[in-house]
Amino acid sequence: MRTQPHNDEAERAILGAILMKEDAYDMASAIIGAGDFYHPVNAEIFSAIEKMKDRSNTAVDIITLIDFLKKEGNLEKAGGIAYIAGLTESVTVASNVEQYARIVKEMSLRRSVLSLSSSFADKALDPTEDIYATLDEGQGSMLQLSLSGAAQEEDWSISSIVSGVVDRIIKKMDGSLPDDAVPTHFDVLDKYTNGGFKPQDYVVIAARPSIGKTAFGVSLIRNMLRDDDRPQRVAFFSLEMPASQITERLLANLSHVNLRNIAQAHFMDDECDRVMNAADTLFSKELYIVDVPNIKLNELRAKARALKREKDITVLMIDYIGLIDPGLSAQTPRHEVIATVSRSLKSLARELKIPIIVLCQVSRDSEEKAPILSNLRDSGSIEQDADIVMFLHRKRILSEEEKQRNAKDSEGRATLQVTKVIVAKQRNGETGEFKVGYNAATTSFEQVVQTAEFIEPTPPEKRGYEKK
Repeated sequence: MRTQPHNDEAERAILGAILMKEDAYDMASAIIGAGDFYHPVNAEIFSAIEKMKDRSNTAVDIITLIDFLKKEGNLEKAGGIAYIAGLTESVTVASNVEQYARIVKEMSLRRSVLSLSSSFADKALDPTEDIYATLDEGQGSMLQLSLSGAAQEEDWSISSIVSGVVDRIIKKMDGSLPDDAVPTHFDVLDKYTNGGFKPQDYVVIAARPSIGKTAFGVSLIRNMLRDDDRPQRVAFFSLEMPASQITERLLANLSHVNLRNIAQAHFMDDECDRVMNAADTLFSKELYIVDVPNIKLNELRAKARALKREKDITVLMIDYIGLIDPGLSAQTPRHEVIATVSRSLKSLARELKIPIIVLCQVSRDSEEKAPILSNLRDSGSIEQDADIVMFLHRKRILSEEEKQRNAKDSEGRATLQVTKVIVAKQRNGETGEFKVGYNAATTSFEQVVQTAEFIEPTPPEKRGYEKK
């Protein structure tokens, strides 16, 4: 067997420098820990020094270290008095301890990569292991290894953070740094969110069935794709509808042709030309639709990582959270299932550094009244995890008389039903509500026409039955 990567001289030099130079431990411990040492005796000595610093922050030298190890009963495990006394002979320049620590860290990372590779090779050969779970675990483990090596170079001081923020402000002011927000092109929503959804935002859009969650999501995608100044690269995980139906909805959105006519390929006047023009527009856009029903959580994460890596997507949308399978046992309570998925999606947004927009259902309690945060279905953790929570609220079915009170198009047809969008939670901006118009014919949401009125849903007690 080949010897595992390690550097004896660097390990001994670190320990010797700590015994000679008062601040050497602080410099080394910012980069490595006891687990990064290859030789057990060196790991034992560094661990003892960590304990000495944690307990009393006393000065560490050969005498105090040997005394501490004797009291702990670990002197022989640490190589004995002769070995410890000889450590200072390994040091050429004590002030180079940071460089020695980086060498040891690199060797540690190499050993970790080899260990992980061996572990995943064994799992890949084991037919009882879920290969998709193995892939997801492997991606996450390698990412954490990468971060553990790079994180040590970070400067966490407030002076560095302030300098970075000010630098970004100046660059945005002079136009040298593009705005990283993803505009929705619903004016009031962009105002509430200070220009749109931000990288790492976990956004939840919730409503009762048939109110238009998917339609609102598709309308957001439409707006993001047709932004000439900053077109987005969007991934849409459609767990409820096939990709062909989502595409038909987008064609109806862009062409303003009745969705039924597109589905039946029955057109009037110039409708066919308008649909073909919309298809040409979509053909040139960067939209990726993944329509895997009941997708496993680890598979979703793996596909999202691949899309970020290969297509550099700038926003991810999922329809909807309740259809994601986290791979837990069948006996797991539903609220724990949703909580697991929600936490994982929040973590994924931070990992990929893009906004993730998730559609969600609300409970029956909000059937005839404006939904609130406690109505988020199956789990309060969604409310806790989300950076932004929005609800859609309107009456589902209108009478003919009520339809005439809709906003009218340029030809006088009643088309847009006013829908409230309630921004119930936002970590970094305003909450409140605004109105958009829902076009049932094209299943699209548009900027509302001011002459339209919001029609309140009828309370259950006025419909002749008791509220359950």
